[in-house]
Amino acid sequence: MRRILRQVLRTSFPRRKGWAVATFVAMAVATTPMAAQAPACSDGRTALVLSGGGAKGLAHLGVITALDSLGVRPDYVVGTSMGAIVGALYAGGATAREADSLATIFSPTALFSSSAPSGPIAWMPFSPLLTWAVGKKGFTLQSPSINEADANSLISALLLQPNLLASGDFDRLPIPFRAVATDLATRDTVVLSSGDLAQAVRASMSVPLVFAPERIDGRLLVDGGLSANVPIAIARALPGVTRVIVSDVSSGLLTEDGLEAGPLAVADQLAGFLFVQPPDSLGRDDVYIRVDLKQFKNLDFAPATMASIQRRGRLAADSALAAAACLPLGPAPSGVLPRSVASFDLSAGAPTDAALLQRYLGLYPGSPIDMAALARQVNAVSGLGAFTALWLHPTTASRDRVSFQATVEPAPPKLAGVTVAYDRDLGARAGMMYLDRRLIGQPLEFSAMLGVGTLTNDITLGFRRYFGAGRTWVAPALTVHLENQAINLYTDDGIDAGRTDTRQGVLFAGVEQGFSAGWVLGVGFDGRSWNGGDVPLGSTDSTTDGSSAGVRVFARRPHGAWKTKASLVWSESYQRAALTTSYTFTFGKISLTPLARLGWGADLPLQDQFPLGGAAGFPGLSVHQLRGDRELFGGLELSHPIRGSVRWEVLGAVGRSANGGDLFTDTDWLGGIRAGIGVETPIGDVQAAYGITTTSTDNIFVRIGRWF
Repeated sequence: MRRILRQVLRTSFPRRKGWAVATFVAMAVATTPMAAQAPACSDGRTALVLSGGGAKGLAHLGVITALDSLGVRPDYVVGTSMGAIVGALYAGGATAREADSLATIFSPTALFSSSAPSGPIAWMPFSPLLTWAVGKKGFTLQSPSINEADANSLISALLLQPNLLASGDFDRLPIPFRAVATDLATRDTVVLSSGDLAQAVRASMSVPLVFAPERIDGRLLVDGGLSANVPIAIARALPGVTRVIVSDVSSGLLTEDGLEAGPLAVADQLAGFLFVQPPDSLGRDDVYIRVDLKQFKNLDFAPATMASIQRRGRLAADSALAAAACLPLGPAPSGVLPRSVASFDLSAGAPTDAALLQRYLGLYPGSPIDMAALARQVNAVSGLGAFTALWLHPTTASRDRVSFQATVEPAPPKLAGVTVAYDRDLGARAGMMYLDRRLIGQPLEFSAMLGVGTLTNDITLGFRRYFGAGRTWVAPALTVHLENQAINLYTDDGIDAGRTDTRQGVLFAGVEQGFSAGWVLGVGFDGRSWNGGDVPLGSTDSTTDGSSAGVRVFARRPHGAWKTKASLVWSESYQRAALTTSYTFTFGKISLTPLARLGWGADLPLQDQFPLGGAAGFPGLSVHQLRGDRELFGGLELSHPIRGSVRWEVLGAVGRSANGGDLFTDTDWLGGIRAGIGVETPIGDVQAAYGITTTSTDNIFVRIGRWF
């Protein structure tokens, strides 16, 4: 039965963060390990204490594996920050097998991105470097290092099963659980024992300046490590507790020698002052497991690092438990999951959000609960773009029925962003973006983007009907794009032939629809007018002036491992079809990305022709050196970290560019390879590489930031 369920989940969930959800939906079928011989305990209860520590907290998984191998069963679990995540899963029924798989499957790396922050789909292809969101006191700067909506939906989906088991009371879990947070206003320790389990854990792990504080019962809560990083005293205060088993992965303060390493060491020490408190005393029957993880960083979630951290946790636990005065043994506890929905209500959000979310999640009164399907939909809520958080707040209606008193945190109604980039061949470019999701108080989304640069100046205005829950209904859309572009021209020999100035205006009026997998589809009227400019003597390019009116169909999936953009514009005087797709695989520290481009058009104006290789260019050529109304391109990109944020990159490519003729032909093919280094910086990626083609043409590629 276990093998069959795992196979079903493999086919039902996407890779990466979808896998984490699927794994813990399967917890209910976990086997119970055999208890081993251990010293008996006197009367009293035992609490398992799991400290905070970021990625180091994954050592708790090794500790839990050791406990399960001995048949040790604590009466309470108390966790702070990462300890709260692991503790909630363990208290909800996770056994050693699920814990073993967690370190590999649950990788928060995807949530942290300093070089590729994502913005609203309406801003594509602009990618914000800095984003401001409107709040009660005006615009506030958002963190560029975390995708808040992704983090919240992942936590809510990951903890779906224990959340339903608790149904608002953490004492209903197979092992009663407490999450520890800190009141941001008073720095008081806050012990959370009821409410939405996922929201409580989210509050406990709200590291300042990384995650936004979480408001619960009128209090603004942040990471519990600020007041009780190793919450021993909290565990001792629980009813009947006389013993604690402590898993401590916290980092101590640096010595005087360590502080001489430089400004970063001083910064680490200052941060340490916030998360280090005086140790609590331990009794004769207590077990203290100290895992030495000084060489690891708090936010290093690389697979190899996580595996090493977990092994160290297991070794430290085996050693400490072998010397324990007593170990509480017993059978694995279990809980009863609800089978059907009693009701679904929603507070906050737009008036239409309740009905749309009920439909999206499938939570109709009387409907059975499909755990895998519900986890998948909760996990995908962040892709809707309408909410930064959804907390289900399940409560028990009867023995096998559950009511949902859900709450949402609507996405900020107004956003502003800026971005910059530089390319050795294309020059500098800057962008400013604005988004209003509630224009003049109506469900109408307005977006504006202004781009200025060495070669291109453009402005895009967009209007869309905004239905709240991510356009799960068809939404009317209108966009206007005006562009003035200077295009670099080259002779057949690759010699610079000067530039020509082009102008273009494009109008789209139609409908769009979003889907949970991150796809956006659209169809509508396409009208455009263009001026091709003057072509310098010696260039092989041609230009035309004209206009067209026809139909545009498009599909795009801008976020995730699989990114795709496809479009078709068709009129009597203008035809253009384009497809760009890529998929990123990760094997340990190696990233492998196959990518492909296909373009076809008929007598296209110069500005709408296809540059071979697109924005990234073709290895060995200047970016946009070859362009035509036919393009076939295939590439394979590999990258591997060298040290810290520095990595090496290699791009191998093959392609052809032509004007007119067959799209697929045996002639005009070109191959190339480009190799260099990339560095993640606060202003985006910095890349430098050398490329050469099969015709011995070479070029230096230098770029700062994400091109748009």
